Amino acid sequence: MNSLLEKFREFFAERQIYVRKNGSVTFVPLSSRSLIALTFLSVMVTGWVGYASVHVIFNNGLGAQREQEVREMQLAYENELNRLRLSYDDLNAQLVLTRDWFSETTDNLEKRHNDLTLVFEQHAAISDELRKMQVSFSSIAKSNQRNRNKTELVARERSGQEDRLESRTVAAANEEQEITLASNKIDMQKNKTMPHLSESVYERVTSLELRQKDLLDALEEKIDLRIAEFEGVINGTEILEPETFMAQVLPEDDRAMGGPYIPLSESKPGINSELHRQLYRISNNLERLENLSTAVTKIPLSLPIHDYRVTSGFGPRLDPFKKRAAFHAGVDFGTATGTPVYATLSGTVTRSGYKGPYGLVVEIDHGNGFRSRYGHLARSRVRRGQAVEFQQHIADAGNSGRSTGPHLHYEVWYEGKVRDPLAFLDAGKQIFNIAETISQEAR
Repeated sequence: MNSLLEKFREFFAERQIYVRKNGSVTFVPLSSRSLIALTFLSVMVTGWVGYASVHVIFNNGLGAQREQEVREMQLAYENELNRLRLSYDDLNAQLVLTRDWFSETTDNLEKRHNDLTLVFEQHAAISDELRKMQVSFSSIAKSNQRNRNKTELVARERSGQEDRLESRTVAAANEEQEITLASNKIDMQKNKTMPHLSESVYERVTSLELRQKDLLDALEEKIDLRIAEFEGVINGTEILEPETFMAQVLPEDDRAMGGPYIPLSESKPGINSELHRQLYRISNNLERLENLSTAVTKIPLSLPIHDYRVTSGFGPRLDPFKKRAAFHAGVDFGTATGTPVYATLSGTVTRSGYKGPYGLVVEIDHGNGFRSRYGHLARSRVRRGQAVEFQQHIADAGNSGRSTGPHLHYEVWYEGKVRDPLAFLDAGKQIFNIAETISQEAR
């Protein structure tokens, strides 16, 4: 301890600072206290300089670190902004696609709705005409009185009329062209250009399209069936062919034409092309059905008498008087004297009076090459030149002329030749069946 104190005193012993100036030497005495003070001041200055240096250096390092962190934060912020901007652009693009898809879908649905409305209005108009036919023919069918001792006419089915139907192609032969709406929905979802909407949106649109197609399928099948039935009626006469007869009785200017405008080719092929083709087919078939039904009303298909039994048919038979083979030009309906006789089609009376073996006879010109003759009458209720309506009471059955008993002799003439009336009555029986079907559908 003493040695340390001695060294301290020795270190801070009094000193003199000699200064030489102009050949003279002076000194400045420094006491121990002054040396201690100077030493302390030096230590303080040195410590301050060291502290300041360290502080500056340290602060510079921290500043660089903070600047780096700021730059990293700024970069991350800019990246996030870019990501958000890209997300916004993608969302905006999806919004545009969704808006375009929705607009196109609603336009298609509206167009299909308008087309469906026009087709069903066309069908409703034709159905009204068919119902009128049904009323007239049903009233005849209900008035027919038959019992087990009387002959009932049975319709004969004809074949081959399916070839003239403008109907749908067999699915098996057209599978590559058949469009399934459900698969279209899947294709739309897989298409990257389509908007990513919820599954329910596509399901609702597809469900609506499927319901529309089911409705059209049912309508087309019903129309096809009606066309086949009416063609069967015309073919059932055994002398008429639908196309030829329609061309004869329905001039080009009088044929039913109309329906919605449905182009055959689409500017944008898609899920609606098959629907449009189906609408086009239905519209054409509705026109054909109307023309067929109109043509059928121009054929004498109804019974001329309602209480009867068939006693002699058309063609070769044994003559009841000479007992030899002879040709019978009509059909005999056995009935009581005074039984009402009705016009089988509207027309103009060309004869009302006696005609040799026919006795009292009424002949009617129905137009379009058809004439009918009613013989062996007891009384005529019309005069020559008189216009008569369908199923108008024109005479009473009797036993006049060359006859073995009360009956009605009925003949049908077409294009100047006598035809088999039973073929026309058989075809007319099909009209009764059609009328009954139409009546049941309307209930």
